[in-house]
Amino acid sequence: MSVEPFYMVFEDNRKKEFEKWKSMKDYDRQGSTNHKNNTYSPKHISNVEEPHTFLTKFLIFLAFAIPVSILGYAFYINYLPFGYENTYSLTIDESGIISPLSNEIYLTNSQGRKLLSLPDGVQGQVNVVLNPNVILKDARANITVEGEGVYLATPINISDIVWDYNWDFSQSIPQAFQGTATYDSEQQCAYFNAYGEETLYLPDSEDMFESGPMSVYAKWKPSQVSKLLGNNQQILGHYNWELWQSENNVQFRVGRMNDINGTFYSVSYPIDPNFFGKEHEALAIYSPNVEGSGYIELWVDGNLGGRTSILSDKIYEDYNSEKDLSFGWSPHNYEKNPYFDGCLYSTKIIDEVFLEQKQQSVLYGINNSIVIPIIGNGNITSVRVMISK
Repeated sequence: MSVEPFYMVFEDNRKKEFEKWKSMKDYDRQGSTNHKNNTYSPKHISNVEEPHTFLTKFLIFLAFAIPVSILGYAFYINYLPFGYENTYSLTIDESGIISPLSNEIYLTNSQGRKLLSLPDGVQGQVNVVLNPNVILKDARANITVEGEGVYLATPINISDIVWDYNWDFSQSIPQAFQGTATYDSEQQCAYFNAYGEETLYLPDSEDMFESGPMSVYAKWKPSQVSKLLGNNQQILGHYNWELWQSENNVQFRVGRMNDINGTFYSVSYPIDPNFFGKEHEALAIYSPNVEGSGYIELWVDGNLGGRTSILSDKIYEDYNSEKDLSFGWSPHNYEKNPYFDGCLYSTKIIDEVFLEQKQQSVLYGINNSIVIPIIGNGNITSVRVMISK
């Protein structure tokens, strides 16, 4: 047996170690290649991440689309670039039930309370309120009411009335009148100075203007002083009926009714501080009816202040205690009422009721919501309002 030299054994071991090391490096290199070419292909990775990418894109789209939609809707309802046309309607059945129930069109009483039914029909006045879901600017409204004994409260043309009494204060104070108010040539009116407690009255008129229906007209200008004087400043009246100027309204009042213990009725037109210092017109109507459909009515500057039912009541003629037709002050309220301060241009009286009974009308220049009074004593079957722009 021969023995290999030491250096040959060493060399043989070194070669074995080198081959082992080389095989390990080849394995690592192959593993790295397999890692690069594993089963998670780019396509597979894309499929895993795709749902998250879609959701992100959708949320980004919503972030832009929602505010743009809101701005677009706001622009449309404010400017209506393509115009607008819609018809709103109500019907009232035989039991008085109003349908449909809607916040866009509905009926209210004269105080503004929303009505669900009209079991007794219209007894004086109701209002049609229209609140469309768009901003109306200079729109046109065609209004139709159907029924018996009910009419749209359209402005009354004063010039169409042939008056029984027509007093013009624009040139002078007519000789028929007496009192302390003076003619103001600069303002061309009869001027009432509240500091001097100035008034006018028509002698020998204690039994006039109270025994039947009548329409009363006045054109006047309350001064800025008048704004501070308080309520119940008389423009004109006969004690058992009065046209009053107050701080917050113009009021027509009648009473006592029937006898010395009878009630009072009134109808008002609301005003604001801008009302003072300007010319205004009022038409007051007293329409008694023994069959129960009597009413009083007030118009100011062509606008209906309201209609109040007085049923079959009538003015108690002796309640005025022989007081004449007067201007500028009323002795009511234990003579505590303030005096009127301002101009009176004209007054007119006719011993009858002037009516314009229209069931269809067209209004122009409609902006936003509108309130359309319906007056009368009867029943409504339907209301239709067509809006166009």
